[in-house]
Amino acid sequence: MTNISKQQILVTGGSGSLGRHLIRELIHQGAKRVISLSRDEGLIKEAREWINSPLVQFVIGDVSDPKQVSRMLKGVDLIFHTAALKDVSNAEKYPREILKVNIGGIINLLDHAENLKRFIHVSSDKAIGVMNCYGASKLLAEYLVSETNDMYPGKFINVRCPNFLGSRGSVLDMWRRQVNHRNMIEITDPEMTRFFITLSDAAKFVAGIGLKLNVSSGTIYYPLEFTKKFRLGDLGKAFVNIHGDSKTKIRITGKRHGEKTSR
Repeated sequence: MTNISKQQILVTGGSGSLGRHLIRELIHQGAKRVISLSRDEGLIKEAREWINSPLVQFVIGDVSDPKQVSRMLKGVDLIFHTAALKDVSNAEKYPREILKVNIGGIINLLDHAENLKRFIHVSSDKAIGVMNCYGASKLLAEYLVSETNDMYPGKFINVRCPNFLGSRGSVLDMWRRQVNHRNMIEITDPEMTRFFITLSDAAKFVAGIGLKLNVSSGTIYYPLEFTKKFRLGDLGKAFVNIHGDSKTKIRITGKRHGEKTSR
């Protein structure tokens, strides 16, 4: 594994669900200097309190701003790029925003990354068999990373992750709010299958790939050993058994635009 005690690390989207777990894991692995770049003040405050470490500098900013990205990357050795607009439904409605953040953001980073020791792009399994705007943006981002790796072999890496179990905005997070407010949960289609990984396992896997001495050029890394597959109907029933009561309802809403039945 790479010795990161003397490396300066940038985590984009560092106040997000994966970002904050990743920062904590990097500190556990020996990092002494981590910069977190994100744009949500509320989440930055939450992440600062949750991580609670003087080794982390929290910066308000946006990967879609080329001037800020150019300034931020000075002296940076490793980048873990987790920042993205991720909501599938919003992506279908606002493709220009997806283009600006998910594509423009990674282009800004890659255009100033020739002196990096390693760049890790956290992609999504929605880039497989693309059915929606978000998945398309992540697939194109993977191509951009691969193209850059052709110029600087072994330094630019794609990691695909499944859904993060319990993350902000995830199905469990949504169900938790629905139970609290209306004592019911909504499921688009009980037969839909999804792959999940816990945030702690995802952080360990992504950090492990980022710190690995030898990586395979052109390989898209996937945390298969940490991934579990669930039917949404089964997951919903288990959630109600744990967090609901005898009056908690399950409402079937039907598949939304851009969603796959199975993955």
